[in-house]
Amino acid sequence: MTLEDVLASPEEWVAYFGYGSLVNDKTRNAESFGIAVRLKGYKRHWSVWEASPERKALGLHGAVALSVTPCEHAYCDGLLVFDRKEHLPQVDLREAHYSRVRIRTDDMQSEMALTDLVDYYIYVGQPALTNASDPKFPILQSYIDAVMQGFFDKFGEAGVKRFVEETEGWHIPVLADRHRPIYPRSVTLQPKEEAMIDRYVSISGAPMVSMEQIG
Repeated sequence: MTLEDVLASPEEWVAYFGYGSLVNDKTRNAESFGIAVRLKGYKRHWSVWEASPERKALGLHGAVALSVTPCEHAYCDGLLVFDRKEHLPQVDLREAHYSRVRIRTDDMQSEMALTDLVDYYIYVGQPALTNASDPKFPILQSYIDAVMQGFFDKFGEAGVKRFVEETEGWHIPVLADRHRPIYPRSVTLQPKEEAMIDRYVSISGAPMVSMEQIG
């Protein structure tokens, strides 16, 4: 799928700005496609929510994921995902802790010209319960792997570096679940990807914890 397909029948398409796992093509439906853009007006950060029953059974009291907050002078790398309108309810369900908010093409920097014939959205996280640094509210390493692999694919290593630098909340512990992933859309990494991601997580300063440490 390409922008030409969108322009041929714009009434059948919608677009949403992914700034986390949605950047990775392996985590979305096969009919969607994305364009790397830089969005003005939002700041990316880690947020904590109450865990699902499945995660609570593993001893995780909270689920940590990426969110954004409106911030007039901030910029955020991400993927503008074009998807068929019929898939939007499934995306809304996937982003159940988020509110879908309209955004404008004027606030997006892209090497490609963007059409104004479709609606554009961003998923903004609903108010977090806590931002405390607590091992029982960890960031999943398997989630970071999916996110950073996507940023590496779309923006190169410079984009991974910007992702770390421009994301707030790295004081939250990271649960080492790569080899027994809890994240439902986990990905497989190449050795060079694994080494690079581990290096940038280390640079972020986020402490690593094991499942035994949160039990």
